[in-house]
Amino acid sequence: MILTPFLNVTLLSLGLSLTISFIYRVLTNPDTVRKAKEDMKFYKVKMSEAQKAGDKAKANQHASEMLKASQLQFKLSMKPMMATMFLFLMILGWLNTSFGGVSADFGNDPDARFIYDGADHKLRYEKADPANGIAMKVGIDLNDDGQFSQDEIFDENAVFPYKGVFWQVGPVMEGFFVFASPKEDTVQFSMLVVKLPVALPFIGSYLTWFWWYIFVSIPSTIVFRKMLGVE
Repeated sequence: MILTPFLNVTLLSLGLSLTISFIYRVLTNPDTVRKAKEDMKFYKVKMSEAQKAGDKAKANQHASEMLKASQLQFKLSMKPMMATMFLFLMILGWLNTSFGGVSADFGNDPDARFIYDGADHKLRYEKADPANGIAMKVGIDLNDDGQFSQDEIFDENAVFPYKGVFWQVGPVMEGFFVFASPKEDTVQFSMLVVKLPVALPFIGSYLTWFWWYIFVSIPSTIVFRKMLGVE
């Protein structure tokens, strides 16, 4: 049975959350971590009380004890954090490679093609000209007939279905999040693994593997950590 991108990302997200939670449970002592957290809260309250009472010496003493508890908690979390970091980066790298989509760099390869799941389709790129109000367009010869019909030509941000998956057209982005900028003469066909019943603010109704991973991993990690008694 071949799993869909949706099931692949979902199962891998759940599996990664469970594995990381299990590693934290094995490599940390929940009682010691819990005691460090309780000490931090205790000395924080005591420090606040001393500050209100104007007792600077006591406030500094409690602040020092709170810092010691904080350092202990950080030290206890370092071992599992280092142990899981490689696994985390490896799985996320594989997810991005497998479900990040298809990119075409027409600046370096004018004959770039749309290649996915054994299919290889010709592309046609029409460069944007913002000064004259012309938007970027890209055609995909999905029928492999040498023609580009109207339903095979897409504007920037257009979403279309192909092989049971939704795809969104856009430029390849260089940089990180808010610092990212579009790379000239490139097209990114982003794979959208989930279509939500309602649109979310700033995200929309279609989610890439990354956003679906976030949606799955956060609640599942909370549940798994609770089940395993991880502090």
